[in-house]
Amino acid sequence: MTHHQENESVKHMNRRIKIGSTVAAGLLIISAVAGCSSTSTGTAAGTSGKIGKIVYIPGLTGNPFYSTVSCGASGAAKKAGVDFATQGSATFDVAKQTEIVNAVVASKPGAIMISITDPKAMIIPLTKAKEAGIPVIGIDGDLEDESVMVSNIQADGIAGGELAGDALAKLVGEKGSVMTIDNATGSLVSKARTDGFAKAISKYPNMKFLGIQYSANDTAKAASFASTVSTTNPDLVGIFSAETNNTEGAITGLREAGKTGKVKLVGYDTSDPIIAALANKTLDGTVVQNPRGEGALGVTSAIAAMKGEKVKRQQSAAQVFATPENYTTDNVKQYIYDANCSA
Repeated sequence: MTHHQENESVKHMNRRIKIGSTVAAGLLIISAVAGCSSTSTGTAAGTSGKIGKIVYIPGLTGNPFYSTVSCGASGAAKKAGVDFATQGSATFDVAKQTEIVNAVVASKPGAIMISITDPKAMIIPLTKAKEAGIPVIGIDGDLEDESVMVSNIQADGIAGGELAGDALAKLVGEKGSVMTIDNATGSLVSKARTDGFAKAISKYPNMKFLGIQYSANDTAKAASFASTVSTTNPDLVGIFSAETNNTEGAITGLREAGKTGKVKLVGYDTSDPIIAALANKTLDGTVVQNPRGEGALGVTSAIAAMKGEKVKRQQSAAQVFATPENYTTDNVKQYIYDANCSA
């Protein structure tokens, strides 16, 4: 999802880059900123046992973004000689994540890294962690109460959404109707992306934003939306899918409707099916975050917090825009999600 200060300087740099020519060239970089289970063990040198275990709680297990966060965190923890583990639910569910948080807090870890399922509902369980003296590091999503977490590491979702919007506008000749497929209302991460996209489209007088369809993170629903809207709306020229499952679903829906290539599609994040779609050009581009970097930064921030050092409240990493033309280049490959921790 945002992902997370060099941010401002790079933003200013990229405002000077023309989106169309950059997409054609194959790369756009902006400042901004999922769970394979992994464990590193050891004792941090020079800490006299003050550094405890770091536990990462993803939004759900099996997601490429969260899995790659875990890979990056595991590698950083191993390098630092710190115990690390990932514990999560197979479904994106507030109640299940709350149960996991409560169990982790009861185990008294040194620190918690978490990709929250809800910015409001997770305040109470994470406040219990704070009250227990356990620093909490957010990955790809902040709480509404910003006093709970020590730090939040997240991509600039608005900038990422704008990047997707500008790229789609160039792909369709800056005219026609476009829509967005999103997970659900209430997510600050998703809202930033969709707001950024709508903001970008509003700059083009001959384009119309048809609004958002919510899939509840269900690929079948996303496929149905893409198929139905593309066949019933002759003016539809493009779709922005704001998350992995929605991108995968939209690829399927456009193919089933016979609209692949006729309706342009840009997404957010990557997975094996998304990379395959870039390769066969059934996906026109996707915003790619740096979850491995976020995971590593989360661990170094957690260690600093456990030592009592000051940690920056809002932190960011980079994003790129991957296209069929550039996704195999060295500049972009380093951002492609790696759920198997092979890199």
